[in-house]
Amino acid sequence: MRRIFFLALGFLPVSFPAAHASSNLTRVQGEEVANLLKKADRLPLSKAWGIREQIQALDLPEDSMISKLEQASNLVGPHGKLVAAVLLRPLDGRQAVDLLISVLETGKTLAQRKAAADLLGDEDLPLRAQRKARRSLAKILSDDTQAPGLRLIAARSLYNIAGKAEEKLIARRTLLQFLKSRDRNNRIQGALALAEIGDLMTGGARALLEEIQEEPTPEGKRAKAWLEVERRNRRVEMLLRRLNEARIQGGGTSGTRDKRLALISELLDDIRKFHDDGLKLKTDRLLDKAAKGLMKASHPFSSYYTSDEYRRFAFELNRDYGGIGAYVNTDPQGNFKITRPIYSGPAYRAGLLSGDHITKVDGWSTADQPQEEIIRRLKGKPGTPVTITVWRPGWPKPKDITLNRAAIQVPSVNSELLPGGIAYVEILTFGLHTSQELARHLSNLVKRGAKGAVIDLRNNGGGYLEQARAVDSLFLPEGKLVVTTKGRIYRSEKLYTRTPRGSAHFPKLPLVVLVNAYTASASEIVSGSLQALKRAKIVGTQTYGKGSVQNLFPVRARPGEPFTDENNNRRWDEWESFKDLNGNKKYDPGARARITIARYYLPDGRCPDKRVDHDGKVLNKDYGVLPDRKVPLITQKIGDLWKNAVLSDLWTKRVFHKYVEKYLDSHKKEFMDLAVSDEGKTELYPDFDSFYKSLDTKLSKDDIRKWIRIVIREKVADLRGKSWPGGRLLGDFQEDNQLQAAIDTLLKEMGQDYKKIPQYAKVWKVKEEEKKTKDLKVGKK
Repeated sequence: MRRIFFLALGFLPVSFPAAHASSNLTRVQGEEVANLLKKADRLPLSKAWGIREQIQALDLPEDSMISKLEQASNLVGPHGKLVAAVLLRPLDGRQAVDLLISVLETGKTLAQRKAAADLLGDEDLPLRAQRKARRSLAKILSDDTQAPGLRLIAARSLYNIAGKAEEKLIARRTLLQFLKSRDRNNRIQGALALAEIGDLMTGGARALLEEIQEEPTPEGKRAKAWLEVERRNRRVEMLLRRLNEARIQGGGTSGTRDKRLALISELLDDIRKFHDDGLKLKTDRLLDKAAKGLMKASHPFSSYYTSDEYRRFAFELNRDYGGIGAYVNTDPQGNFKITRPIYSGPAYRAGLLSGDHITKVDGWSTADQPQEEIIRRLKGKPGTPVTITVWRPGWPKPKDITLNRAAIQVPSVNSELLPGGIAYVEILTFGLHTSQELARHLSNLVKRGAKGAVIDLRNNGGGYLEQARAVDSLFLPEGKLVVTTKGRIYRSEKLYTRTPRGSAHFPKLPLVVLVNAYTASASEIVSGSLQALKRAKIVGTQTYGKGSVQNLFPVRARPGEPFTDENNNRRWDEWESFKDLNGNKKYDPGARARITIARYYLPDGRCPDKRVDHDGKVLNKDYGVLPDRKVPLITQKIGDLWKNAVLSDLWTKRVFHKYVEKYLDSHKKEFMDLAVSDEGKTELYPDFDSFYKSLDTKLSKDDIRKWIRIVIREKVADLRGKSWPGGRLLGDFQEDNQLQAAIDTLLKEMGQDYKKIPQYAKVWKVKEEEKKTKDLKVGKK
């Protein structure tokens, strides 16, 4: 969706008439460009934008304008760079993005950095420039210490230019976080940003905009305008739905159907004839967008996947491939790096670690190459060799390492044995092998002394329905009803637990399940059924509320390409040959329609679906799974938000990393212990006081301790060859108050007290009032 506010001047198209001035006049005008940009630096940002019109009035030829702006931008400060970037966007998008990224990363004021982040969200930037912009914006979102206002604008911009579904998801999740802020203005800005990207249905955004729409403020007026837009869109969707229902129920003549479909043809013709870019817009892309709108109008969770989108979606569910075994990413500087090796894969066995740079693949340089192409070259048939050139910070030069690709299964389960005999297990998604992975983890933990388990389903968006049943089967007797599905076309089906494969079965293991607002679908089936059957206590916050079932249907109008299925797994693998029908040099699996075919019901007969009316108002407040013990995640206090910028600066300068790297070899055993717990004691860290004093900061020693320990846990994961469940502070029993509440609940079920376990007693954040377990009696008669 196009943006219509903030730095409105920056979105006006710029055109330059052909110049017929003499070369001398062009030179003088070029000098004037530099002087005007310098003038912009001396003006407040709100007035600096007016300099753009003065530069436009010089009537320079395009080539000369580009050259003079590029030259002058090297001599000016942030305001001059921003004005130059606005002028360069329609002429040289890549240079404009470079200037904006420079201001975003080094701007002297928050307003300058916000302006740069906003301008980077221009959908008309060249694709290569957009990739650079996305990397820079994603860096801001990955850093929780950045100023909230900057993160909000960066999220909005990233959503607008996202090239991948996961980028949109990251941006949307960031915006949803603002709705949970204690600061009312942050909540309002988050709701307005969600409205701008067309998402008023989740997180309470709509309710907040309704609350402020009559306020005599700019935000109130914007809220009222967005609510009106949303109401109009709903009326159109309702009309489309009624037309579709009429077609299905009444059939009608083929002529009637053709007449309705003629609407699309007419609109396409109008776009070609009258749209300013009508000759550039690709018909297939427009039809894909129309298909997405049609599917969305039928149900919030129905969708249309293009071939590329389906390939990524399928990988998230079927997380296995042939390759080196590593999570990889391109950093904001364009370096292709290993973010973390998969510890069972060939990369880790060959000595590769987190943070290593991959500079070449079989002699082919990765510099300035699309990430997707680099990954494609790393993947291949299991058993085949690949030579990668690796550089690690501290190495004098890169090294060539040859390793054999292997069949890689990306883990969907992580676990840790915690003090007191607590098995802590994180399930990331419900993929094809999740239940088998979970059984292996639990069997190992029980052998090592686990007496109870915390299953963490926070941020788990679901997956295969059959895997939800298989997971439940590990904890329940055979023949227990887990879920019932009911649909119009598909007959009602009841899914019961089965005897698990192998000997792994834990019907009496004390159990607590952790959930939050992003626990959805299959995760809600598992948590809700275990709760309804009184098999587990649920701790955390109310879940998402997705009680519908979707099936994927091939789209015959967008078929997949034929391929040779060498391993008979019924899907294409990177090394398998295929017929490139469209000549794009990559395999296309074809488009898919994800259609809502049924709703599911928990064993107590309740459907967890969140129901909303046509205005977006939630009709059932008891949607989702309601926890037995409600525990919100403790976040930073409003009065401490100033710390974000300071910590961000230290993190960007790798201050914490340099400290850990300095002492890692000489204090390996101590760091292994600190990664588990440091009891909140700074004196356990080598030369901590000297290091803290050298920072000359207002941050507390405890703030610095936490961030040093985050880096230590990352390094120790490589040392021990095993991932920590969660990420950063989430999943760390010392810092994660929701996990502490789950452990406390489980210990009580086991007849124990956390106060008698030293590792917990020293660091516990759980408050006394949180310990009062509330029986919400959801669905009980």
